Amino acid sequence: MKRPLKKLLVIAAVFILFMILICGVVMIRMNKQINAFDITPVDINNVADGVYEGHSSTDLVKADVRVTVSDGKISDINIIRHECGKGRPAEKMIPVMIQNNDVEVDVISGATVSSAVIKDAIRDALRKGYNNN
Repeated sequence: MKRPLKKLLVIAAVFILFMILICGVVMIRMNKQINAFDITPVDINNVADGVYEGHSSTDLVKADVRVTVSDGKISDINIIRHECGKGRPAEKMIPVMIQNNDVEVDVISGATVSSAVIKDAIRDALRKGYNNN
């Protein structure tokens, strides 16, 4: 009876180690993708009034947004799509961005990747307004 139990424990341990390895590889890859984002702040004063759509993604998190700029201020941000697993709390940044008229607000703890992806999508949208000036 001891032999089958020992074998089962070894198989379980190997499986757990394999899962930890996969999670580590995914996290390293996601960090590289986030570090590749252009985090240069967008100067809202240089964005023409209008409605702009932006996109950003990593392997596990994707976001599409629609940003409205009027009278030189961010007046609305709509999240069109946010595929995020448990990163939905990151959407709480949106009212703060509108209030501060700035994309560069604090990320939401526990939803760091989604926060970074949403901010990148909004920057992408706003940069499209530079072309209309």
